[in-house]
Amino acid sequence: MKQFKMVIFNVTPINTDVTDLQSFEEKVIKAKELGATHVLVTEITKNRWYWEEDLSDPYPNWGMLNSSLFKIIVPEALKKWIPEEYASKNLLLIKKRSEILRKHGLRAAAHFCEPFYLPEGVYRENPDWRGPRCEHPRRAKRAYYSPCVDHPEILAMYKKAFKELCQLCDIDYLYLHTNDCGAGICWSDGLYTGPNGPEQCRHNSQTGRLLNFLKVFKEAAGEAGRDLAIEINSNIGVKETDDIMENIWPFLDDDMAVNFKTNKGTPLSTNVDVNYEFTVAPIRNIPMAFELAELLEKGYQNDSPILKITLLDDDFDLQYKIISAFRQNPTNGIAARVNLLMRAARQICDDAADNLVNAWWKIYLGLKHLYSTLMEGFTWFSVNQRLINRPFVLFPDELSPEEKDYYRRYQFQATTEEAANDLLDNQGSGFVKGYHAVFLASMALDKAMKSFKEAQAEYDAIIKKRENLASSFSLAKDRVELLIAFCKNYQNAMQFQQVIDETDFTEEPVITSLWPQDADKRLTKVELVTRSEIDNTRKIINLIKGREREMLVLAPSPEEEDIFWMTPNIVETLEKKIAIMLDRQLDVKRVY
Repeated sequence: MKQFKMVIFNVTPINTDVTDLQSFEEKVIKAKELGATHVLVTEITKNRWYWEEDLSDPYPNWGMLNSSLFKIIVPEALKKWIPEEYASKNLLLIKKRSEILRKHGLRAAAHFCEPFYLPEGVYRENPDWRGPRCEHPRRAKRAYYSPCVDHPEILAMYKKAFKELCQLCDIDYLYLHTNDCGAGICWSDGLYTGPNGPEQCRHNSQTGRLLNFLKVFKEAAGEAGRDLAIEINSNIGVKETDDIMENIWPFLDDDMAVNFKTNKGTPLSTNVDVNYEFTVAPIRNIPMAFELAELLEKGYQNDSPILKITLLDDDFDLQYKIISAFRQNPTNGIAARVNLLMRAARQICDDAADNLVNAWWKIYLGLKHLYSTLMEGFTWFSVNQRLINRPFVLFPDELSPEEKDYYRRYQFQATTEEAANDLLDNQGSGFVKGYHAVFLASMALDKAMKSFKEAQAEYDAIIKKRENLASSFSLAKDRVELLIAFCKNYQNAMQFQQVIDETDFTEEPVITSLWPQDADKRLTKVELVTRSEIDNTRKIINLIKGREREMLVLAPSPEEEDIFWMTPNIVETLEKKIAIMLDRQLDVKRVY
């Protein structure tokens, strides 16, 4: 078994209850048994106050999700603008987590989004601190600025705050996420608005800028008695690579990395994370066994000294069993991975292990088909755009505030009403648009739903063989049924919007004597999709009612609903969706 310098576990993924210390300790114990040396301690509660300053602007929701240093320890110069009460609660949470780690002989790791934007008032009073615009221009209604990390006063604030944190917690590793989610580096070509920043630092070396920023954290940790490994990353998803930042590689100190490379040209860390939050969430506990086994194999074969593993909630302690089995017998190739999963499955259902592995494989295939739609996961569409509980109607502008407000305020990208009305406008972009795109994506969803149905058949076989496990596998089967319903919801949204996109609403409907009377194909399409969505919504209600939190990750309370968390009163909103669609189903006659 390969020996890593650090094995870091994340047991507090975003959009979960990160304040649950009992759950944290239970997972820390599991992580230690799985070889952890460190655990991430810096996930904090969402800073809703950023968003609530202007509810019409969805952009602060990106940053609301992410931890940053000054949300935990507020420098004296920023106390006028960042609520100390909020930061103090975050710091207390991190200190309690650190105490739990010490109790179990483990150390801490940190993850921040930096340099994170500051409230506008900071820059009005301290104009020389204003760094680059860092917002995504399609997703924001105003400009957001990160602090300039060439300014000595900004660097001094970072150093003092991080030193204080290191004195309180045994932090040996720091990951900085930048040029995304509300953070940005001056004059970097990875910024969404393009390279920008203050004139006074325009011609400074980017290599020097990054080295100084990274060394501030290294020095702060060193003064607190810590030997810090640190990396910063600006390459995310399909963004262009940040070539200016990447010129730094030959000049990095040991235990530093930029965009996943050290001064040796190799990664500092490898991440084993099935990306549940941005694919299958908010549906609970869909097993991603094949993905985890594959990532573990790649992680242990990768030439990096640090391994990072995200440990999620699941059924049957599945992830624990898979990771434990891998540590006992590391795999090399798909045949070995299937054998590993068989060993884990036998621990769960013994003589029905074949069926369980088959179910995991069918789910794996179904998710592959789902990703072919380029939807980026249910979080971005079903939740961020509220496709699950918003009504599909031809004239959304005619909805009353009471009919609309329960979902409209939680549509993430919607900086205009036109964008908000478009079911396929995702964060200012139409990922699936046009007849052929909708056709291909619908075909992919049909394949996904077929695979998920086949997985359910395997669960049925397990239930017949193992009656003592019937309750657990019936719940697992229902969660897959909910997954199918989410797929159907997205498919209906695509097909409904496609009819709208090909309709000229200024044309008068033509009345003919042709049989059938409803002869326009668009009319019958809208009616069929509308009925399908009403029935699909009823299916979701029947699946989740009375056990909402067993089926879905939801806001802790109705008051805490936000763009990434749907309300715990979701059944009530689903009923409202159905009622509005039934009330307006004959709107189609005004058009076709």
